[in-house]
Amino acid sequence: MTDKSAKFKQRDAPMTKARFKAIVADYAARFPDWVLAHGGLAFVRTSGPIQQMIWFQDMRAYYRPTHGISALVLPEAHIRMLPKILDVKHREVEHRWHERKFADTLAAMAQQFRPDIHKPLEIIDVLTLCEAEAATMRDSTNNMAMLAILSAWVGRDAEALGYYERMQHCSSPTLAPIPEWEEAMRIFGRDLASAVGAGRGKALLEEAIAHPPNM
Repeated sequence: MTDKSAKFKQRDAPMTKARFKAIVADYAARFPDWVLAHGGLAFVRTSGPIQQMIWFQDMRAYYRPTHGISALVLPEAHIRMLPKILDVKHREVEHRWHERKFADTLAAMAQQFRPDIHKPLEIIDVLTLCEAEAATMRDSTNNMAMLAILSAWVGRDAEALGYYERMQHCSSPTLAPIPEWEEAMRIFGRDLASAVGAGRGKALLEEAIAHPPNM
């Protein structure tokens, strides 16, 4: 094996799980109000009905910082919005250059991940961001469910009911029978609309968070 081929082999060598977890821990240490999750491969924080998560895709010799929020309500349906990977310059980091790239990558995460990962997680801010994202695409059951949940949580009952109505007109993502997760969202949307109409929308959400279904 030539020196050049040996160098390429070293560069492309996959990360061990221990190395990957150590990298995640380095980032997590800068976020003391967040907690490690998924076996130490991500870190999260929660507020009200949502969870904000930062995780790192394992790209063999690289890792890719990734962001998103998900609803704590109906976890089996994976209601998610605001997905984000970093710009091209910071998107993938060779694990052998982790220490050298760490500060720049951390700064890029702070600049590009929204809601702001260093400020308190405010539901009204999350709602505003999700509304802006939803406005750029066709209505989907996922997006309308998230917006209905967030609106009901902050007491915007009319808006929550409006998102529920829009959910009823969303087409299924497949031509096959409606997937179970899609049907679960629609059923929960109906229950939430009924609760909002009775003045207990937030109470229903609190109950759903406190007593999630068996996964």
